Amino acid sequence: MSMKSKIGMYSVFAAMAMMGSPSWNKSQSEETAETEEERERRLKKAELERNKTNGLKEFKYGENSVWAINQKNADKKARKNNWL
Repeated sequence: MSMKSKIGMYSVFAAMAMMGSPSWNKSQSEETAETEEERERRLKKAELERNKTNGLKEFKYGENSVWAINQKNADKKARKNNWL
């Protein structure tokens, strides 16, 4: 590739970057904006799935909970957080 064609290619990329995002993208993102509650619910569900696929179990200590492989590890984590 010659230097002239590289400069032409970079100038096209620079022109595209200056144009910004299309206007249809803005209206689409406004319609699909999720609330804070929906976001928290989605993240909590993703964490639950990730923990279960990694073989972890949930252990509860009062109002708090810990994800661990077994009871011994859960107790260690609970002591570290001063829940026991």
